[in-house]
Amino acid sequence: MPRGDNPNSRANLIPVTRRTKKEQRELCRKAGIASGRARAFNKTIRENVAELCTPDALEAIAKRLIQMAEHGNLKAIMLLLDILGESPRYQLQKDMLELKRREIKLREQGW
Repeated sequence: MPRGDNPNSRANLIPVTRRTKKEQRELCRKAGIASGRARAFNKTIRENVAELCTPDALEAIAKRLIQMAEHGNLKAIMLLLDILGESPRYQLQKDMLELKRREIKLREQGW
């Protein structure tokens, strides 16, 4: 993405809708290849971290995270809430799902 408000930085951007089918196909192919590489890289990182994290190390990390949250570190608090499934985002998703279920139930009953 271009940075800033300089119109020249946006001049070279061509929307996908203005590209030929061949150009669109080529761009999609390149994006797919890059996506595959990124997924493979992330998988490797996850596997390496999983090997290095012993139960003792995880316990030490959890203790430090709790300690940081107790001292007011907002990012530590948000991470703890995410881990526990109590973050505002998850609560909102739960509430929306419950409302959808109720709506479906009412529709089935003829409301």
